[in-house]
Amino acid sequence: MGILGAGRGTIVSEQEIFLTTTPEATETHYPIPHGTLIETVQDVVRGSQWNITDTDYALFHENNEMFAVWRIQNGESHPDYDLTIGLRNSHNKMFAAGMAVGSYVLVCSNLDFSGEVVIGRKHTRHILRDLRGLVGTAFSKVQAMRILQDRRIEVYKERTPSDTEVHDFLIRSVDQKIMANSYIPKVLKEYRTPQHEEFFSDGRVRTGWTLLNAYTEVFKGVHALTLPNRTIRLHGMLDVLCAGAELTLESVSQPEPEVEPEDYTFTQHFLN
Repeated sequence: MGILGAGRGTIVSEQEIFLTTTPEATETHYPIPHGTLIETVQDVVRGSQWNITDTDYALFHENNEMFAVWRIQNGESHPDYDLTIGLRNSHNKMFAAGMAVGSYVLVCSNLDFSGEVVIGRKHTRHILRDLRGLVGTAFSKVQAMRILQDRRIEVYKERTPSDTEVHDFLIRSVDQKIMANSYIPKVLKEYRTPQHEEFFSDGRVRTGWTLLNAYTEVFKGVHALTLPNRTIRLHGMLDVLCAGAELTLESVSQPEPEVEPEDYTFTQHFLN
């Protein structure tokens, strides 16, 4: 599939993921095999009648950190994107086992995560007890996520920011740690002259959709483990620019209140 830019990591097969070794647990740290997270999410996705159509896997830091990207489909696809699941797990206490849902932009293979369906579970004593329920709760929101993404793309395509707004947006995205200063010329070039005509509106008008894909095109070169957090923050800013406020699942559904198990964090940002 080739949608995952591994950065400093190594692209591997699913079989190679399952062959990695897992450190022994300590009194405070209970690492789980990378394959256990993969199998758990696979069971929930397929049990919910979704299909996993493509997969990519990467390993980092002597196999202690794993990142996976799956494209998933259920019924008719949107002409611009497929839904995507990002998974990550660590054995070195760098981050919790996590899952984030986002988009795979069909025309250019860009990855784009947003923050409405995100989980993180610390590697503590009862992680295996809690993991399947947490994944199931999160994945139950995916249908609403698809509706929200359709609405979000529509709003982005309707908004035509001024040059002043775009320049201000670029600077503020650096302040928000979405990208480094050195990325500004790259994103601006991609915004002004997109590699793909599909990112223009009629008459080659640049929109919020053009701006989003300028960022995600440049993000193909960033470290894969940082990608979800970057694009989650980017969506928050673009929602405000194009819609006047952040768009949320509550605008398309009314999720039931959640019970939080021990050591579980339903995060707004993938890195928490």
